[in-house]
Amino acid sequence: MSMITVVPKFQYFQLFVHHSDMDFDTGNIDDVVISGSPVLPAVLSPKCKRYEGEQYQKSGQEPRRSRRNLMEEDVENCSANGDSDSDDTDCDQDRVDSDNEVAEDDDDLYEEWVDDKGSDVEEEKSGDEVVIVDKHGRKKTKKKVKVTRWRPENNKGVEFKIGMVFMSVKELRAAIQEYILQNRVGVHYLKNDLQRIRCRCEDGCPWFLYAAPDSRHEAFVVKKYVGKHDCERDWVVNQFTAKYLASHYLEKFRADDKMSLKNFAMIIQQDFNMSARRSKLERARRFALTQINGDELAQYNLLWDFAAEIRRSNPGSTMFVNAKAGLFENCYMSLDACKRGLLAGCRPAIGIDGCHMKNRFGGVMLSAVGVDPNDCIFPIALAIVEVEDTNSWKWFLSTLKEDLAIENIRPWTIISDKQKGLINAVNALWLDAAHRFCVRHLHQNFAKHWRGDIFKNKLWQIARATREVDWKQYMDEMKALDQDAYEYLEGIDPRQWCNAFFDDLPKCDLLLNNICEVFNKYILDAREMPVVTCLKKIMNQLMIRFVSKRKETEDMCGTICPKIRKKLDKNIDFAVNYGASPAAEQLFKVEGLRGEYEVNIQKLECTCRAWQLSGIPCRHACAVFRHERIKPESVVHKCYSIDAFKAAYGQVIMPCSDPKVWPKMNGPAMRPPKFDKQVGRPSNKRRRSALEEEDGTRMSRHGIVGHCSVCNSIEHNKRKCPRRGEYAAAQEEHAAAQEEHAAPAQEEHAAPAQEDIVPVHVEPQPQPIQVVLADEELQMQAQPP
Repeated sequence: MSMITVVPKFQYFQLFVHHSDMDFDTGNIDDVVISGSPVLPAVLSPKCKRYEGEQYQKSGQEPRRSRRNLMEEDVENCSANGDSDSDDTDCDQDRVDSDNEVAEDDDDLYEEWVDDKGSDVEEEKSGDEVVIVDKHGRKKTKKKVKVTRWRPENNKGVEFKIGMVFMSVKELRAAIQEYILQNRVGVHYLKNDLQRIRCRCEDGCPWFLYAAPDSRHEAFVVKKYVGKHDCERDWVVNQFTAKYLASHYLEKFRADDKMSLKNFAMIIQQDFNMSARRSKLERARRFALTQINGDELAQYNLLWDFAAEIRRSNPGSTMFVNAKAGLFENCYMSLDACKRGLLAGCRPAIGIDGCHMKNRFGGVMLSAVGVDPNDCIFPIALAIVEVEDTNSWKWFLSTLKEDLAIENIRPWTIISDKQKGLINAVNALWLDAAHRFCVRHLHQNFAKHWRGDIFKNKLWQIARATREVDWKQYMDEMKALDQDAYEYLEGIDPRQWCNAFFDDLPKCDLLLNNICEVFNKYILDAREMPVVTCLKKIMNQLMIRFVSKRKETEDMCGTICPKIRKKLDKNIDFAVNYGASPAAEQLFKVEGLRGEYEVNIQKLECTCRAWQLSGIPCRHACAVFRHERIKPESVVHKCYSIDAFKAAYGQVIMPCSDPKVWPKMNGPAMRPPKFDKQVGRPSNKRRRSALEEEDGTRMSRHGIVGHCSVCNSIEHNKRKCPRRGEYAAAQEEHAAAQEEHAAPAQEEHAAPAQEDIVPVHVEPQPQPIQVVLADEELQMQAQPP
């Protein structure tokens, strides 16, 4: 092979040559190896088979030996000759070592660079003696010990040994604390610093441990240890602290952050056979949740970086924070995927509501929620403000309007409750938009004055009416029930709560604002966390929700969404009581039990207006489709189609990176808002109204009209009755009269002596007339004048 022809063709070239097979007399003159040295010793390739015996005898060379074997042979030869300084040995023969041969100083490479996977590293056998020569040349005999490397993960059964190595003093302290709790002993520190640790058990117990840094290992090593205990185990140990419990059960709280203190105490009892007070359990749970969720105070300064990370990871998203005089004022977050999904596949209807934050510093979370093509919630934006008032709602609604780039607000519909300042904010910023009120909250205010199912059913009948004629009829019926109730409902604009006056452009016939309440329950756990952790959890929930909704489309069949199909099937079932008659092309007359209606297939209209309001064919239209053999799914509005559902959830929410790599905005220092802690334990449950149904074994007494048991008045009870004294005197006279009539009867029926007892049949005595008269007189006196 010619090296000149090989070198220009390869960037890296490695050549292994077996010289015993080469004929140097006929070698190529261009070979640089041959031209440099015509006679070379045997050098073997690492992958070449070793040649022994006759093959090396034919070439006139000896088998190759390692440096260590050659040195041992030199020593043997020198000792055999009896003269260590003799120069007649074969120790200086020419030798060439391969580059792959391990040199003399390479014996420790494996121990230095390869990490041992076991828990114990045994360097020397215990009990062996070794001679050590110090720098002055003096020899010392020391006993080798077994060196054990402590592994923090192997802390279930802590056992100390002489020579055990700890990489830091914190690691040693943690091992000692684990040993104390596992054995329930009263070990205390005599010396505890960065240079030495000396521990002893209680007085009279021989247990002792001493550890200090060792230069051979550059770590702490146990140098003295007595592992025998003569003391009794304790039920109370000082090392059993709340911080230890928090670190020990951190993963359990990460898996179940709602773990009750009772279950936490049972787990501790099973693991350590010790009990802890409730205050210690509360502190341990608080420490653990702080490590998991982060510090509530420090996270307000982290909001600047989190806002930058939201804008970086999800371009087009809106996230900003406002501070005033160094205090947190408000923040707003809306993801790009939610905004694009709303405009691409949802109807122009937005529900707005507020809910309270349940963390340490409180606050109110304002949210805007839409309705997806399957009539489920579609979160749009949220904000955290200090208080809920007119200014907060104006800021949120104006920011939402600018974020969605809404110029014409006429097609939009706002659904809300009568929150504080919300009505004024909507009238100021969304004046041309339709504003609906939740009928359930309207009924709660209505029921404060007019209770009962009669008023409740009539109110909902008025709200559900889809025609003005029906609305007027039901209002007259309410007027017949109560004039004041009629005037109360007449004072509310019917365009805000009655279907008969709703616009049919949004294709939304919702009478409730439960879409916001569902979202508030959806983020209930997040509202209890610190501010940054709360926003991160909500973002993760939305990310998972978008993925799950996209997977749901794989199982959908047909052209419309599943919930819309159920509503359509329900209307088809109701159509059995209606008959259709053609009046003209695409025009039909429908007759039924509740009247006559006109259905226009070409305009997709029915005189009942239910079809126009919702976009789903009503029962009258389904009767016409049955007559004309038309599939009802083909005329359902396109806002309920599966394609619209895919467009709403087609965007991807990108996850945020680790907080360590978030962009550093170096924003001004920000403190949490001023918060006045209320007296008592904060409530975690929403205050339910008296009209809401509750599970139980007794019927609620709410709404029952009470009467005074003395004068039968509804204005007060027996305790505040002005005739309470007269009633008490009449009761005393009645009791005295009963005693007077009972005394003679007791004398007549006195028991005879034991020996004179004779069975006698006694006829029942009639009730005295005087007692009856006394009762009648008492009743007459108790009647009001």
